[in-house]
Amino acid sequence: MGKNNITSILKKFKKSSQKRKQLFLDGFELKMIYRTSKTENPETTHKMVKKVLKNM
Repeated sequence: MGKNNITSILKKFKKSSQKRKQLFLDGFELKMIYRTSKTENPETTHKMVKKVLKNM
């Protein structure tokens, strides 16, 4: 991913609505939790992560 591409993505994010930003951050959180958990426990699934986040 080049600098120009990253810059354009960040500009779009900055201009987007609060609701859209929150949706993006929620998805990002899910991905990061899954990646970290997958490293520690290879049997982790997306469904397991969603279930834990839903209970929070």
